[in-house]
Amino acid sequence: MFRPSTGQWFVSYSSSGYASGFAIEWGVSGDVPVPADYDGDGRTDIAVYRPSTGQWFIKRSDSGFTAVIVVQWGVQAQNDVPLPADYDGDGKADPAVYRPGSGFWLVAKSSTNFATAIAVQWGVQAQSDAPMPADFDGDGRADPAIYRPGTGQWFILRSELTYSTFGVVPWGNQALGDVPVREK
Repeated sequence: MFRPSTGQWFVSYSSSGYASGFAIEWGVSGDVPVPADYDGDGRTDIAVYRPSTGQWFIKRSDSGFTAVIVVQWGVQAQNDVPLPADYDGDGKADPAVYRPGSGFWLVAKSSTNFATAIAVQWGVQAQSDAPMPADFDGDGRADPAIYRPGTGQWFILRSELTYSTFGVVPWGNQALGDVPVREK
C-alpha cells in the first residue's frame, strides 16, 4: 500500500501469511506509485514516478531496498502516463510512458541500461483511448495496447513482429459500465 500524503509504503509479506511486513518512506506528495520488478529478481520493487520532473525513483528489492535507480523518463507538459512493464523481454520492467496527446508510447529499455528506447505511436486522444499494456502475443514482451471505450474495442500492437502487425478485439461495453482492467 502507498500513502501519498506521507510517501510511505506498507508491505505485508505473503511468506508470513501476511502477519509481518515493513514500512518504508519512498516518495513525496504528488508522486505516482509504479511498483514493478525493475531488477529482475522476481520480486516487486518499490518505485514512484514524479510527474513534476519526469523522474522515476526505484528502490531495488535485490538489495533489501537500499540500492536506488533514478531514471529521467517523462515530461509533465505532455501529461505522460507511467506504464512500467517488460517491453524488451529481458525479465525487468522498463520505465515507460504513454503520451495521450499524441498517442506515443516511449520506453526506456532496461536491457541497454536505459541508453536506448522504443517509440511507437498507438492511440488517439480524440477517442479517449486508454493504454492497456500486457504481453498479449506471448513473446515475453509487453505489447502497446489501447482500449477504446466508445466502441468497446481493444487495439493490440504486436511486439513479436516488431510492431508491424496489430489485432482488434471487440471486448467490452461502455453502456453497461464495463471498465478495462490492466495487468500490473
